[in-house]
Amino acid sequence: HRMEIFYTSLADIKWEKSTKARVASGANPKTEWKHLIDNKICGSEGVSVGYGKIPIGEYLPLHTHAPQEIYFVTKGTGMLTMDGDKTQNLGSGDTVYIPGKKRHGITNTGNVDFEYLFIFMINNWSDVKYDFQ
Repeated sequence: HRMEIFYTSLADIKWEKSTKARVASGANPKTEWKHLIDNKICGSEGVSVGYGKIPIGEYLPLHTHAPQEIYFVTKGTGMLTMDGDKTQNLGSGDTVYIPGKKRHGITNTGNVDFEYLFIFMINNWSDVKYDFQ
């Protein structure tokens, strides 16, 4: 099965928000994301890419998931919380590697939306199960 080059634009993809069930499990209803690449979207294998947005004054709650993850910050400033107590300031251009099952979260500490790419080494978004702390 031969893969074709795939292209998409952020402007062409609608923002998604957490379902009521996901919010009930601990997700922040104000964070948003776009799924850009996965096997269902474009046939990719072993990689899924999304784009996230944390509004001013909001946060991505502490959570874990089995797959490893990479963040690349594209806009704003934030505070990464790791394992519940360690923190790291983040800004545009910063990259973060998160091993599988490591607890992490982000707080927007700036005066603009905090935006970032997030990348998982999985086939489909449905393969990621979030466990909010």
